[in-house]
Amino acid sequence: MLFEKFRFASFPQPTFPKFVIDADKCNGCGRCVKTCPIQLLMVENNKACSNERYDHFRCIACQNCAAVCPQDAVSIEGEYRVTKGYWKNNDLFIGEKTFPAPLPHCQGKTFEEYESELTETERVIYKRRSIRLYKKKPVPRDLITRVIEAGRFAPSAGNNQPWKFIVIENRGIIGEINQKCKKFIKLVMRGTMPAAWHQKKTPGDKNATLARWQTVATNILVRWRAGDLDPRARGGMNTVTSDPDYDIFLGAPALIIILADKRGIGSIDLDTGICAQNMVLAAHSLGLGTCYIGLIDGLMMFPRFQKKLGIGPPFEIITSLTLGFPQGEIDHPVKREQPRIHWIE
Repeated sequence: MLFEKFRFASFPQPTFPKFVIDADKCNGCGRCVKTCPIQLLMVENNKACSNERYDHFRCIACQNCAAVCPQDAVSIEGEYRVTKGYWKNNDLFIGEKTFPAPLPHCQGKTFEEYESELTETERVIYKRRSIRLYKKKPVPRDLITRVIEAGRFAPSAGNNQPWKFIVIENRGIIGEINQKCKKFIKLVMRGTMPAAWHQKKTPGDKNATLARWQTVATNILVRWRAGDLDPRARGGMNTVTSDPDYDIFLGAPALIIILADKRGIGSIDLDTGICAQNMVLAAHSLGLGTCYIGLIDGLMMFPRFQKKLGIGPPFEIITSLTLGFPQGEIDHPVKREQPRIHWIE
């Protein structure tokens, strides 16, 4: 049993969701290609299709491709399921993903049919999407202030409010942060990804494997930071580092780095996460787009640069948010895993 628990810690043997395109509707605009965080798609013969990047990390079912398609030509079928080994998850889910169903009578109805019955807060929650396509248009300072003010009034342990915000509107500095974070991520990739995948190559060598020392290193790191070593997370990091033109911050006109006082009461990560989500919901209610960028923690390697940005003790980086005006209409509901609920009466 112990051996089984740690099998396939380096790479699981999963089934993946599938990108499905309605060829009659697709006009080859390429918006789905640009928004895919793992770069799994391409346009060929004026139609979107999968480029089969690699077998070990494919579609994460974020459904951004479906959200940005103006022709409603994209859908995602199937779920990410692992049946055995360290990453086993098939026993943790109930059926397939479903659309929001907050009201007893809305089963089988489209969101538009019952949207008017929801509160404005509910509508923002259900329609919000992570935005990866931004206009170059700067975000007015007063809107940024409104977003941060929503975060300021988030609950925190002991009303401790441990947060601090670094707002960057200078695209040159955001670009510098991008390059430094990618340097750190490349170090992680060297120890946890086959050498053949370190440079961009589509579809890539699906038969590439980890060296023995990489397998050992990955198995050790999985026990330390499992969330960062999930194969899908590594797929995303490999996309970032294997493409020299990849912008972690998605070309957004503004970046907000969210810090927390490490001496804060209770769980500062939880409190700061609540603060950030207040900001995200406020931004989308104002017609702005956001995307959480956890890869900002790559700045940990550059203390002098952090100091230049105004980051230093007692504050530490928790996460960051891109902020800008979306290219086109993107926010709308998508399917999510069904909730795991244990009722006690």
